[in-house]
Amino acid sequence: MNSTLIVIPAIKKNAAIPDQLIKKLDGITLIQRAINTASEITNNILIITDSKEISLIAERNKVEFYLDDKLAINFTNILEKIKDIVKDKKQKNIILYRANTPLVNSNILKEAYQEFLLNTKFILTSVKKLDKQIFKYKDNSQVNLENNYFKELKAFYIFENNNVDIKYKPFVIDEERSIEIENYQDWWVCEKILQRKRIVFNVIGSIEIGMGHIYHSLSLAHEITDHEIIFVCDEQYGIAVEKIALMDYKVIATPDVQKTIIDLKPDIVINDILNTDLEYIQNLKLNNIKVVNFEDLGSGVKKADLVINELYDIPQLKGNNFLWGYEYLALRDEFEDATRHKYKDNITSVLITFGGTDQNNLTLVTLKSIISLAQKLNIKIYIVCGGGYIFKAELEIYLNQHSYKNIELTYAVGVMSQIMEQTQIAFSSNGRTVYELADMNIPTIVISHHERENGHTFANLEKGFINLGVYDNKTSSLISNKFEKLVLDNDYRKVLFLNISKYSFRENKKKLVRKILELI
Repeated sequence: MNSTLIVIPAIKKNAAIPDQLIKKLDGITLIQRAINTASEITNNILIITDSKEISLIAERNKVEFYLDDKLAINFTNILEKIKDIVKDKKQKNIILYRANTPLVNSNILKEAYQEFLLNTKFILTSVKKLDKQIFKYKDNSQVNLENNYFKELKAFYIFENNNVDIKYKPFVIDEERSIEIENYQDWWVCEKILQRKRIVFNVIGSIEIGMGHIYHSLSLAHEITDHEIIFVCDEQYGIAVEKIALMDYKVIATPDVQKTIIDLKPDIVINDILNTDLEYIQNLKLNNIKVVNFEDLGSGVKKADLVINELYDIPQLKGNNFLWGYEYLALRDEFEDATRHKYKDNITSVLITFGGTDQNNLTLVTLKSIISLAQKLNIKIYIVCGGGYIFKAELEIYLNQHSYKNIELTYAVGVMSQIMEQTQIAFSSNGRTVYELADMNIPTIVISHHERENGHTFANLEKGFINLGVYDNKTSSLISNKFEKLVLDNDYRKVLFLNISKYSFRENKKKLVRKILELI
């Protein structure tokens, strides 16, 4: 950009905060930040100042400066004054960039400059969007008129040198970046944003895999409020992308996850994708990215900074970078204030839930196995299916045709804690739900969808669970027998209740997030 000159006005007497330009914001002075930003675009930089101290900073940066201690530049005359000072400069285009908007970085300036080049007859000026709603009264009735309003942000002007026309064209700055330091509160907000790190979650979710990884990662993301969160998904996981987008997180669907992550230049990547491979993790590390993996037994664990296998109480691999077992299990947010059960002799309700997708349709298998006894004893059946459940039509036909109607079906997994508060026993797959059930003191019959789930050993008799192993053609009769024993044998159920009530996971998430953030 040899044809461009960046002019930084640094008028000490105009500062909103004493010595604002030479005060350190997150370790770097405002004027030095502005010089650094300008240097990423061009070597043609001019600082205009009334301060000997600022001119010395310019000199030490080998940046040209214009010093006049009598300078009187303000918002109303800045263009006129700057144009007069630079009129004899050889550069064709001028970027007037102010140091008091430190979040407007070189990428924004480059993008704005390209916009300016489309029509150089205008002065391109930075603006920020204002959320306004106008109320208009007509015939004693109120009409709401929503419009887009913009306020000039004193970040930059871009104009053609020696252009005498005063015609403005707006360039909109994102809300987060459009903070102008006018008081100490603005200063504090800018510093907090500058101190933020970028954290990328790489997650999976599908009918075959289930949605547990999505809910787990979202729960962790909700706990991280001081840093930027971005989700990245392989474009094949449409269910995952849709779910994350509903939570208002930025989510990127991509055919090349590794390249997308590296291009984002995150400080840390959290992989919740099951087994990782060594090459993928090595490539992240080569780009100075910290790596945290969940539920990972793949070759990538060798190079990861931290591997958290909370569903495996027995270590499966050796290494100093592992955390194993239920002490690192993070519950979803909805369970933080849920009321745990106290023991009761009578069973009035039962929960059936087999994950977001339930690829084996264990929901219907279980329902058919227990409905006769439930009807006989008038036990209410709560059924919770996820958004990826593909047997919806078959299940609903069965429910409509059966005579027993004390059954409640929902696909809203976000109310799981509320339903668990009302159920004394449950049926579940062998994933993260078993820990939610344990936390709620609910003895549960567990059936694994596949061998990997069956490797999760927390759900056993000593902890209050009846584990039927991996689903097969004998499972249906086992379900009936174990359900009958749970319902009718109070002594047996009380032993399970006492076993399960020893466990609570409500403090784990904070501990887990601290472990992750220690890496950055």
